[in-house]
Amino acid sequence: MINVQGLGFRFSLFLIAAAMIVVFTTAEFFYRVTYENEISEANSDIEELYQTVGATASIAAFLEDEDLATEAINGLVKTDKILAASIKSEALYYQANVTEAINKNTKPRVFVVRHPFMPEEALAEVNVYPNFEYIIHQAEKTSTDNSYSLYAEALIVGIVALVITYYIIISPMLRVGRSLHEIKPGTSQRIRTPKYHSRSEIGKLVYDTNQLLTKVEEQFTQERQLREEIEFLEKRFRMLFENAKTATVLMAENGAIELRNDAFNDLVEKTGLGIKQGYGELLDELFETPVAMKSALKEAFARNEFATGEYKLKSSANDSAIWVQLIASPLLTEEGERYYQLTLNDISSRRQELQKLALQADFDALTGIYNRNGGEKLIAKLMRKEHQFALALIDLNGFKAVNDIYGHDAGDEVLIFVAEQLKEKIRKNDVAIRWGGDEFMLLLQADDEASVERVMEKVNAGIKQPFYFNDESKPTVVSMSVGVAFYPQTSRNLHALIKLADIAMYKAKQNKISAPDDYLIFANQCRLDDEDMS
Repeated sequence: MINVQGLGFRFSLFLIAAAMIVVFTTAEFFYRVTYENEISEANSDIEELYQTVGATASIAAFLEDEDLATEAINGLVKTDKILAASIKSEALYYQANVTEAINKNTKPRVFVVRHPFMPEEALAEVNVYPNFEYIIHQAEKTSTDNSYSLYAEALIVGIVALVITYYIIISPMLRVGRSLHEIKPGTSQRIRTPKYHSRSEIGKLVYDTNQLLTKVEEQFTQERQLREEIEFLEKRFRMLFENAKTATVLMAENGAIELRNDAFNDLVEKTGLGIKQGYGELLDELFETPVAMKSALKEAFARNEFATGEYKLKSSANDSAIWVQLIASPLLTEEGERYYQLTLNDISSRRQELQKLALQADFDALTGIYNRNGGEKLIAKLMRKEHQFALALIDLNGFKAVNDIYGHDAGDEVLIFVAEQLKEKIRKNDVAIRWGGDEFMLLLQADDEASVERVMEKVNAGIKQPFYFNDESKPTVVSMSVGVAFYPQTSRNLHALIKLADIAMYKAKQNKISAPDDYLIFANQCRLDDEDMS
């Protein structure tokens, strides 16, 4: 009985369908090509026939010889591909079967008869009427014969391919499938590799299946052994739970703790809250934000998912804050009782590292003062609070020469020294910022020029102290050029405020040689045209 759902039957149908599609498509294509080629060859044959009698027709027209003309025209109509022909000149006219051709509405092909000695002169014309019925019949016959040959060839190839495929692929796979169906898992029965398939894909499939059967047999054996080890493993798991480094709790739905390990007790002791039987619903008594914590956990439980989050624990000790990663998952017993497993990983050190990294993002690694990123945050904060302040943008004069002559290590020493002078000379509420390169910014709690001048005089005196590099007797001195802008008097826009201070500093820098003591310029004291602000 044929299994219509079987691989062999479906593959055969697919192969036959594919072969029929290819055969029909190819046959139709070759039919059209052959038909067109036959028509083209018939037209070429007509031209060749005319070339055969063309010389005779030329002589006949030249000599006005009716017998030669008759011979030429009769020679054309003897072939089956020409229905009628005629020759016409001023002196002679002869035709054969033209009336029949005209009745069939056949259009002639016209050939010009040239002078035998003067080709540029036309003597007559020959009208040739193709026998289209014969030509088309021959073309269709040839095309049909070729199509039938192609059908026969394709049929033979398809049958051969189907037979080969069946005996090489389908039959071995069916035998393998029957063998696999008869095997009982866990026994030593295995599938035999079909002949000639030890290295083929079927052989590989049989080998992998036998390997799988071997593993299944091993698993059956291991299962029997595992049943004997369950009690032993329970003891091991309990020991693992109790001695785990991660705090773990199994608690009932009412908040009663069923199981806890030593790591949990140690974590609670670190908080100074004391060990007791319960800590409220979902341990909420241990957390500084119990409402947010329970809300997040219950929302996850409602989706039947485990919950995770980072929370800060309450602490009665004076030590640093304790942060934990809380992982909670609901457990449902076969009796329908609900429990919760809560795991608390101490991540306090990681949180401290993250805080350190956050600080590093706002402070300059070389000088230890605020960098531009941290400085802009402070300025923006003061602007949001509508505090009045002054921005003093400082550019060092002579710093490039230090780098070029003594090297970048010496330049770093200068930058560190300048930063120390800024921190030492400014007031308690003022802030020093390394703005970038050899530029510094002072954020001064001042709203008048006099206050700024007093601070900058101290800063200038500190920065102008001489440096001695590489035991040289001649000291190196750097100076500064300063531009100052006030908020909100000068501008209420952060970028405009910084731009105005930069323009004022540039004006001061232009005076560093002609008027070195005139190092401080306020933004409202210099003319700021459109070119400066662009």
